[in-house]
Amino acid sequence: MLLRHTCIPISPLADVRTLYQKKINQKSLYASSNAYAKIEIVLGEEEIKKGNMNKLAVYLNQHIDGVVYSAPNILEKYSRDRSILHYKPRLVALPANTMDVRRLIKFASQLASKGMSMPVTVRGAGYSKTGAAIGSGIILSTERLNHIQEIDMRQRLIRVQAGVTLSEIRTALDATGLELPVFGDPHETIGGLVSTCAPASANTKPSTILDFVEEMEVVLADGSLAHVRQTGMGKASRLAKEKNFEGKIYEDLTDWLTKNAALVDKIKEPTESKAWYPGLKDTVSKRGVNMAAIFCGAEGSLGVVTELILRVEPIFESPNYIAIPCANPNEFAKAVELLEKEKFTDILFYDTEIFAEIEKTGKSLKFFRKPSKDGYLLVANAKDDSRVRRRSKIRNLGKKLPSSMRLILADDDNLGEFAAIHENLIAYLSENNLEYRVPVIDQVYIPAENRAEFLKAVDELADEFSMTLPVYGSIDYNLYTVRPKLRPDNVESYKNMIGFVRSYIRLIEDMGGFVCGGAPEGRFLAPFLKASVNPAIFELNRKIKEIMDPDGVFCDGIKTDADARLIFKHFRTEYGEDLQSSY
Repeated sequence: MLLRHTCIPISPLADVRTLYQKKINQKSLYASSNAYAKIEIVLGEEEIKKGNMNKLAVYLNQHIDGVVYSAPNILEKYSRDRSILHYKPRLVALPANTMDVRRLIKFASQLASKGMSMPVTVRGAGYSKTGAAIGSGIILSTERLNHIQEIDMRQRLIRVQAGVTLSEIRTALDATGLELPVFGDPHETIGGLVSTCAPASANTKPSTILDFVEEMEVVLADGSLAHVRQTGMGKASRLAKEKNFEGKIYEDLTDWLTKNAALVDKIKEPTESKAWYPGLKDTVSKRGVNMAAIFCGAEGSLGVVTELILRVEPIFESPNYIAIPCANPNEFAKAVELLEKEKFTDILFYDTEIFAEIEKTGKSLKFFRKPSKDGYLLVANAKDDSRVRRRSKIRNLGKKLPSSMRLILADDDNLGEFAAIHENLIAYLSENNLEYRVPVIDQVYIPAENRAEFLKAVDELADEFSMTLPVYGSIDYNLYTVRPKLRPDNVESYKNMIGFVRSYIRLIEDMGGFVCGGAPEGRFLAPFLKASVNPAIFELNRKIKEIMDPDGVFCDGIKTDADARLIFKHFRTEYGEDLQSSY
């Protein structure tokens, strides 16, 4: 029985992986035999070519337990994510289980093999800020794949379906003393967080969600089912000899990456970039083959992740948060230096212009007597297993801070102020007066040594484009976000936005940074990045797509298939509540 929002402790002698293998070996919903995903195209090819989506939806509804929609109002609902793009799909599918996903992908694969493209775009919560959750063919939403299957507290493992949200996982783990230390919006699905290679914190050190993935269940481009994880070279070789699509992937992918080992080594250095297929550098190593890595950051363009086994960690004691208001860039640089030296973590910063803007609405933070025009607010956590070391960090920081700066400790009296920091940020991003602060290039990576120069250059860029561009982000991950304003019903506003995007990308690259620091490029940024990528690296990534999805079943127009002309045709003309909380 599958339960939602429920912790399911299994026998301490049991092994989640063993139970999982028993489950997938059964001739059940998740059986790996292709015989259980048969679906044939019986509609006339002419009707499909004419685009009779209603008949196609009726036909597919006869073959799956979930539901497929062709109604215009439903299609419109799924035509937007958190980006500035609008793509109306032809069908929306809400599969109820893995077998439904397999049948839908098998169907799309058969269409593609007959030259009738109906590309599948995988969608979780629809929180992509670069258009990766929208597409022109079939939107395959994982919202009904939302069950937490098992929790093994002894081995610190949890098995979940891809549509489970980060908030639901946190709620289920609350009573166990465990957590999944992955960063993202609480409403994002775990499948979506994998598809964007979300940042995480492994034992207080920056990492990604891949470090917590034990195993994935993935539906491949032909509709077959694969269970991927770290394997030794011996097992990988045996899998490569299997006479099926998964075997061909293992054979071709490992062969291609091995032959191009020197080129792969070149892209191992900029681990901060999540452009193209960031997981390919971790796919083949001395340890063996980790096929799960290739799907991490792939944005659903190589397969559909339907279920995962994740490693979880013990929860640290209540966090010891501190805040430091900085009146100018010099104070900001000094405070950051001290926080890093004392090994504080979860260091976030906010341009005080954000709070100055919110102050106009009547909201204010008691942290500030009055927000400084050129200042910043730093918030950090003295995270450590030892309470003594946490106290020592805070004490040392207080001694070393210049007398002109205040150190504010979180306590019962001011916890509301700490909580209000995030609320103020959301209010700032959501506030509008015909113009909207839109996500176009969030979370860019800038090397720490160029931090001050970058912040100064952003101010100059704001003046050049007559924009206000307050910066906020993470010091731990060196990620920086600005949100320019856009008036969606104004052509000149879009032209100005495109000019800004091009100039901003050049600025990031000149600083030795990466545009895709916190998430992949999706549909919107891919055309802009094509011009600057090394042609050999681009070809390497294109080959990955060709091996994993030879018929182009998944995600038209993202990654290596990106087309700038299509982007300009699909700008949105309105925004609304879907941008709220899109921080």
